[in-house]
Amino acid sequence: MAIISKIRSIFKRTVEFLSPSDKLPRIAGKLIVAFVVVFLSVMHVVYLYQHINPLYLIAYLLFYIACGVIISILIVWLLKLIPRIPSTYQVAIIFGYLAAFYFFHLPSTYGWFLILAMVILPVLILTGIYQWKKGNLFPLENAKRIFWFAVLIVSSLAFVSGLAIFLNQGSKPKDIVNYKLKGELPKALDLPDPSLKGPYKTFFMTYGSGKDKWRKEFGKDVGVKTTSIDGSRLLTSWTGVSGKLRTLYFGFDQKSLPMNALVWYPRKKKGPLPVVMIIHGNHLGQQPSDPGYAFLGELLASRGYMVVSVDENFLNLSLTDLDVFGGGLKTENAARAWLLLKHLELLRKWNNSPGNTFYKKLDMNKIAIIGHSRGGEAVTHAAVFNKLNHYPDDARERFNFNFNIGAVIAIAPVDGQYKPGGTLTVAKDINYFVIQGALDMDMQTYGGLATMKRIQFSPGFSGFKAGLYLSAANHGQFNTVWGRRDDTGPGINRFNLKQLMGEQEQQKILSIYISSFLEATINGKIGYQPLFMDARFGRNWLPKKIYMNQFEPAQKTLLADFDEDVNVNSATISGGQITTSGLREWKEQQNKFLWGMQVTKAAYLGWDSLKTKHQHGFFSLKLSNPLSLSGKMLSFSLASGKENADGHAKPIDFTILLEDGKKHQLTFSLSSCSLLQPQVAKNLSKFDVFNDYPNSEAVPDFFYFDIDKLLGAETKFEIKDLKEIKFIFNKTRSGDIILDDLSLVDKP
Repeated sequence: MAIISKIRSIFKRTVEFLSPSDKLPRIAGKLIVAFVVVFLSVMHVVYLYQHINPLYLIAYLLFYIACGVIISILIVWLLKLIPRIPSTYQVAIIFGYLAAFYFFHLPSTYGWFLILAMVILPVLILTGIYQWKKGNLFPLENAKRIFWFAVLIVSSLAFVSGLAIFLNQGSKPKDIVNYKLKGELPKALDLPDPSLKGPYKTFFMTYGSGKDKWRKEFGKDVGVKTTSIDGSRLLTSWTGVSGKLRTLYFGFDQKSLPMNALVWYPRKKKGPLPVVMIIHGNHLGQQPSDPGYAFLGELLASRGYMVVSVDENFLNLSLTDLDVFGGGLKTENAARAWLLLKHLELLRKWNNSPGNTFYKKLDMNKIAIIGHSRGGEAVTHAAVFNKLNHYPDDARERFNFNFNIGAVIAIAPVDGQYKPGGTLTVAKDINYFVIQGALDMDMQTYGGLATMKRIQFSPGFSGFKAGLYLSAANHGQFNTVWGRRDDTGPGINRFNLKQLMGEQEQQKILSIYISSFLEATINGKIGYQPLFMDARFGRNWLPKKIYMNQFEPAQKTLLADFDEDVNVNSATISGGQITTSGLREWKEQQNKFLWGMQVTKAAYLGWDSLKTKHQHGFFSLKLSNPLSLSGKMLSFSLASGKENADGHAKPIDFTILLEDGKKHQLTFSLSSCSLLQPQVAKNLSKFDVFNDYPNSEAVPDFFYFDIDKLLGAETKFEIKDLKEIKFIFNKTRSGDIILDDLSLVDKP
């Protein structure tokens, strides 16, 4: 008891030293609380953008203010059990809890630090000013006065400078060298820029329930009225207080989901129209996301497609999601995928209904689906659901879709937020393309690459899967509504927004790749396919950025993907034997990306010529039976294995040696395709302490070598008798690489 009494005594004397001699006047306390309410209200109005009903927003703010005040009063009352807390600090506690409610979604790395600063600094400033006004500051004749003078100056400077740093856009980083442009460049494609408008005049229409409370285009101004559908078996989390508020706001529940969409199409195109469906991801439900793809709708419609941007905003994060009452919808991505297919079902019905505007005008054998963020994951689920007879998580829900989906495009997708039957989605026999920005402040890891690697091809399938990792691109600028800020709250201010590319540039890149992918997979114009092997083929169209391509054709001779077993000497191809020498690292393991995502198993190789007495290390694959390289390309996936924290790492080059059955050799360098670009440093936040994850990840790039072109007249190497492939690490003194998918592929 004596120890407790001593602690209480020390605490009391400390509080008395740090506190003003009198209570802070009540009027000042009220002004502080009023300032907090106004400040946080303005912050929310700014960061939640527009398109939100003002009355609803006010109700939302008042609810959280009331919760904050009630909890704060309880805390203050409890703290009074300890020595009496001055009113200045009571106001500070209220300030802190109000801030906590408003900034509830700040990352753990710095969120509470920010809230603490918001509590302490204003209180210290106000207390210092109060001491000054009461005549307890000047002259500086004792320790307490000197202390409070220093506190006033330091806290004022910290508050002003912190606010300035927090609210500015950041700083422009140093340019990153694009080493892929330093090697030999492939011949640019001699094809029209696929992002240019086509020959057709574009028309716009909407279809929907005709009952929408908030959007005229789906309410009284809707073009075609549609019947609502029951999604209750897929939306089991539309329950509780949050579910009732969601129903109250949107005007319907999970049993009567509307079929709303924006549509662009060419009026006078001859022949049926290929169909392109677009679904958005998880954004604030009170700010419609589906209009953000109008630039794609207008482009693709002018090039002969019917484009449908589906409204799924009622499945998104909503102001009705009260965390204290269970939050919002969970595992709703199943419903996103199902709803997309139900829209295709509606179009199929129109196409088969005499008298309908679109009767026999849609080519339902040419369908592409595009999704962004959670919608990017949902399109893969949709491709799987499309071939099923029942919903995996509730087989009472029957499926009867069976569409001919020829292309699936995922824009900055999540992965694994919904797992059908509790397992990760594995799609089969689809043409797939994923694009991911390196500066994505929402989906901070390349999750779509894991989805891509899981896609399987049957022996007779002739398509391909591809990915693009894009420097200087964020999450939101792929959608004109979402924009530069990948967060609807003040937490976005920790990020360095100055390093982002412009919105028009990012959307042009997306337009080029989506249009090219549809030309290659839907319209059969395979001349655009090399763009997915190497962005440099499109350098006459594309902005000058760093592009890292991933590419896997369905038809290839796979030599080594390192997934067959745990024996590092075995290869995927029967009888293949792997050996190495002079390496400081050699292992096979999962290439794990940020958030712990396992992308694929690969070979990790590291060398340092100084540590191996200047002997050049090598990696070798010997074949038991010879293979022909005639009409083939040697290809593999390669990533830099070392994190690039400062963005100034050096590129890697090495020698590739091919040997035939008679020991004749052909050698060429990695840089004859391209130097290996170091990992792209993200530098997401203004300060490293604000980063949640490592600064870069080992994103692979696709390397390919046309052996016919590399053969010289004097070379004796027999192209139809390949027996060994060897990587000799003799061009870079040291290095770390991650090797995967060593293959022979057909030339495009």
